[in-house]
Amino acid sequence: MFEAAKRAHWLQTLVVQLVSGLHPAIEHNLGKTLALKKAFYLAALEALPGDYLEFGVYEGTSMIAAFENDRRLRPKEVPPRTFWGFDSFEGGFKYFDARDQHPFFKEGDFSSSHALTARRLERHFRRRAPFQLVPGYFESTLAGQTAPDLGIPAIAVALVDCDLGTPAELALDFMRPALQAGSVIIFDDYFAYRGSRQQGVAGAFERFQARCPELAFRRLFDYGHGGQGLVVVKDEA
Repeated sequence: MFEAAKRAHWLQTLVVQLVSGLHPAIEHNLGKTLALKKAFYLAALEALPGDYLEFGVYEGTSMIAAFENDRRLRPKEVPPRTFWGFDSFEGGFKYFDARDQHPFFKEGDFSSSHALTARRLERHFRRRAPFQLVPGYFESTLAGQTAPDLGIPAIAVALVDCDLGTPAELALDFMRPALQAGSVIIFDDYFAYRGSRQQGVAGAFERFQARCPELAFRRLFDYGHGGQGLVVVKDEA
């Protein structure tokens, strides 16, 4: 078959056209679902307790992906997780810091309905796992608070999908006391801002690491078009 495919230039051209015609956002979001699968598989292997936190929910697709992977992979001895979603919802993007300015991210983009998203999750979860949606800009909902303040003692998996540096840094500071050895943090758009380590999610993570000598991180995987997953280690900090 391989030899025939090598000679079938028409087939090669067709494959190139099909792959090139697939929108990068579709590829990226498929990769994000696979990234969540990897994260929950690792959590299952380690029998890791703790909740799932998502920063940047939009319409809830990634939360459904997290729930589906967890329910298929979590061992019975690990207690059920609560799925937490933080998003501005109706507000969409808003710049609170000039460093976050980016040509692709426009104020008001990615706005969604809190009520419709909650209804969608209710229909899908069907009380098989608890979830909580926290609406509002992170500058209001997360600043000055930490995960234990909301009753989150430990984090198994977190998805930081808020694109901008300022909310990403607030999300990381919020999670800090609940991160444990084995927690997986998935960063979407990690290489945005032309790969800068001072701006965007990557810049937020750099500043967070500098403030947290008790935490170390190992790269776990890359996914999609610029996403990255890391695992928390505490014996190497």
